[in-house]
Amino acid sequence: MRTRLTLLITLTLVVTALVLFLFRPWSPWSPWRMNQMFWAGKRIDNFRHMEQMFPTVPMKPSDTPQAWPQAAAPLALPTTYVFNGEVRLTEAFLERSITTGLLVLRNGEVLHEEYRRGADAGTRFTSWSVAKSFVATLVGIALKEGKIASLDDKAEVYVPELRGKAYGQASLHDLLRMSSGVKFSEIYADRTADIHRVFYKTFIFGQSIDDAASDYPAEFPPGTRFHYNSMDTQMLSWVLREATGQPLAEYAQEKLWEPLGMQDDGLWNTDFKGNELGYCCLNITLRDYAKLGQLYLQHGQWNGVQLLPADWVTQSTQRPEPWLAAGNGFPERGYGHKWWVPKNPDREYFANGVWGQSIWVDEKTGTIIVKTSVDPDFQAHTAEMIEVMRAIAAHTDATPSAIAAAE
Repeated sequence: MRTRLTLLITLTLVVTALVLFLFRPWSPWSPWRMNQMFWAGKRIDNFRHMEQMFPTVPMKPSDTPQAWPQAAAPLALPTTYVFNGEVRLTEAFLERSITTGLLVLRNGEVLHEEYRRGADAGTRFTSWSVAKSFVATLVGIALKEGKIASLDDKAEVYVPELRGKAYGQASLHDLLRMSSGVKFSEIYADRTADIHRVFYKTFIFGQSIDDAASDYPAEFPPGTRFHYNSMDTQMLSWVLREATGQPLAEYAQEKLWEPLGMQDDGLWNTDFKGNELGYCCLNITLRDYAKLGQLYLQHGQWNGVQLLPADWVTQSTQRPEPWLAAGNGFPERGYGHKWWVPKNPDREYFANGVWGQSIWVDEKTGTIIVKTSVDPDFQAHTAEMIEVMRAIAAHTDATPSAIAAAE
């Protein structure tokens, strides 16, 4: 009898501990709530309320916000596009890819803006890996300011904690190109992949995101081939914090949000230590996402001020390394400095995140397209998305002078 009572008490304590561990009533963020992030019935709402999933730091509107002017003649989207030799309906793709927002700019004017599935112009959409392009931009700004001396510097120059680790031997240039050489698996369908293990270490066991990401070993020499690894960007975020002496969001607020005239409140998700998740999880409106695209369209210039090194956009989107071209990792796209370049590019490039987030830049037409989605088939749809973006950009019928006029 005593043995049974002991077992019952032990079982009760174990179950109670497990329930407390999962639900954490003392905290706004629990593993159980995080586990629901991608549930089919919840993810649309979750992707626009990430402050309910993880801690955040605020991104405030600029003291001098700049609103996009509306074009005199709004643009209707092209009815069709061509993919794999087949004419398809644009509206059908937008529905199939579970689009939540779509914004089209040309010459710095809004040609088309629409919101779906309960969103509106004030909705904050989570970036996923589109945030990587913001981090790369901040690296460019820090380089121009001299806070980063050279992209050839190894990460350990700025982050002494990385000495003796594989990440410490990677240069900033390697980290920008996803060529750190660090062994890391980013297969989202595999719950044992490293990308999920970093999440568990950070949000289940309370490690800092930097510590959770920095201990992976080398697999190949840095700077020799492309291997998509989100933690390369997290290491750049750490470098930026050390090089500038400011948290990532604070530096972004000063160097991007203020000069670009960001219009709306935003958020950047953090770990439990207050460190921004630099590889993902920026949450802002479509109109503010578009400003990063416009900055690149204008080759780093905004209101007559050169915010980025003069050659930064070219270096970021026209890489000469053959192992960064389309076919090295992804058949339909290659890579640059945290920007993707479609196969057979014609002055086009794009920021991209899982679940179908994109900022498309077409320099030849002066067009920016921002698309947010909650698309579980985003990988299968990427090549088709590229052709949809090309069709929309071509449909704007812009001229090369649009770029100069936007500056």
